[in-house]
Amino acid sequence: MIRRFLKKYYNIGMNSLPPRLATHLQFLRYHGRLARLKNPKTLNDHLAARKLAWTPADMRPVIRSDKIAVKDFVTAALGPGWVAPILWQGSDLADCLPLPFPYVIKMNHGSERNIFVFAEKDLVGAREMCAEWLKRRTPRRLAEEWYNHIEPRIFIEPFFGLDGQAPVDYKFFCFGDQIPCIQVDTNRFGDHKRCFYDASWKKLDFGHYYPLETADLPRPKHLDAMLDAARTLVKGFEFVRIDFYDLPTGALFGEMTFCPTSGFGAFRPPEIDDWLGVFWKKAQSETAGVNQA
Repeated sequence: MIRRFLKKYYNIGMNSLPPRLATHLQFLRYHGRLARLKNPKTLNDHLAARKLAWTPADMRPVIRSDKIAVKDFVTAALGPGWVAPILWQGSDLADCLPLPFPYVIKMNHGSERNIFVFAEKDLVGAREMCAEWLKRRTPRRLAEEWYNHIEPRIFIEPFFGLDGQAPVDYKFFCFGDQIPCIQVDTNRFGDHKRCFYDASWKKLDFGHYYPLETADLPRPKHLDAMLDAARTLVKGFEFVRIDFYDLPTGALFGEMTFCPTSGFGAFRPPEIDDWLGVFWKKAQSETAGVNQA
């Protein structure tokens, strides 16, 4: 209870500060130093600088972070079959006709707002929860303002997991054509662990935020297709994290994230943050060259 109390007032305090100052203080908390905003060096420096520099003049992060609108972008870029179908969308769950189980109720304007529906009992309180989620906006302290330019909607997709377990998602760290690492999260709704592989599916010796998954995970069947798709979708940006599911029927797009963990996720060891920052610099030069051509 004390921890919840302290977290509540910590968040209130951070939300009351100018975004730049709040970013510096939170960066200090998680990384032990202030963010280098004028001359970013690490991946997390670049993420902090990106979110503070963003303005609505560039609506691409808005469209590609919108979990509904991005489906049209992905289909146009990759062709049919890459996105999950939308079974229903709207602003009041009461308007949704009964659907066959299982399925997932989602929100299009943020993360960690999902309801997995396997039976009628899972719908108890779902309408009220979705109504509350529709009102929520990304907190000022996180400074990821593009999410607050998305019109909030509820939508429903099929559940693609097996035996009640959500499918493994593969998160590709894309720096232009370079994909130095792929994040894999296991048991996301239980004993959550995380590990990283390179594009050749060699396990990398570092961790990030959650405890390290020490087991060797099988190479995804459709890894090459996911790599090609990620390189297509990232075009025009120095960095985007692009998520996919590897289903028996083929790869399926998940989402695009422009500022993973809001730039506050510490790598173990911290030198990995510097290593990834080098890829951003290289992609930045290549992107600038393309834009000037």
